[in-house]
Amino acid sequence: NENALLANAKLTKQNQGLKTIFLRRFFSAFWAGDYNDADKWLEIFTALPTSKMPNVGLVHKTFYEGIIAFHRNRNGEGEDWLEKGKKALDKMEVWAESGCKAIFENKLYLLESEHYASMCNIVASKESYELSVKTARDHGLVHEQGIACELYGKFLLSIS
Repeated sequence: NENALLANAKLTKQNQGLKTIFLRRFFSAFWAGDYNDADKWLEIFTALPTSKMPNVGLVHKTFYEGIIAFHRNRNGEGEDWLEKGKKALDKMEVWAESGCKAIFENKLYLLESEHYASMCNIVASKESYELSVKTARDHGLVHEQGIACELYGKFLLSIS
């Protein structure tokens, strides 16, 4: 039972156990399309004490946080979400310029496409979605290619 595991992890102050549970809840909510819940679990996850060194978790947190923020902005939840998404995009730009294209390039294009969609720039958004799909495929990141295809499909439905 996950709730029993959560209670035990809290009681024994096992941050790794807490992180695992909150991250699982985040992904479950994200993939179910419940971005409000996903954002809640991501906030709880990132509030836990962690190392000061950047890690894969920070990259994914920034990436998904940006997707959620742009989505919530387009759903009319306020300009604060656009700003939060832009911060994630800016951070991804810095990382992408560091030279590790295999990890950051497709994520950058996807966040750009979500930003363009929030700004109602249909042409730029379509181009960035397609670049995200292509670069994810070129680097063998099938799961991120899937995310790009899914979000591109949602975007195309929203403008039809």
